Amino acid sequence: MNASNRLQPHFLTGDSSREDCKRVLFYSGDDPDAKAAIGLLIDRLGFFGIDLGSLAMGGRFVQFPGGPLPALNL
Repeated sequence: MNASNRLQPHFLTGDSSREDCKRVLFYSGDDPDAKAAIGLLIDRLGFFGIDLGSLAMGGRFVQFPGGPLPALNL
């Protein structure tokens, strides 16, 4: 499971939503039950979760350096 480990801590603290917007957290994993649990947790914490698929696929998107999504603050 891979979730929210690409943002600096100050982006994950405080209010995660502002004026009808939510901070985006990407996550990926190979266990559907674990991904469902993480998706619910992300939602409960007030973030907007985006499932990037399997670790093999999602890992490419968040790989640092080289991936297009690491440290992207949305």
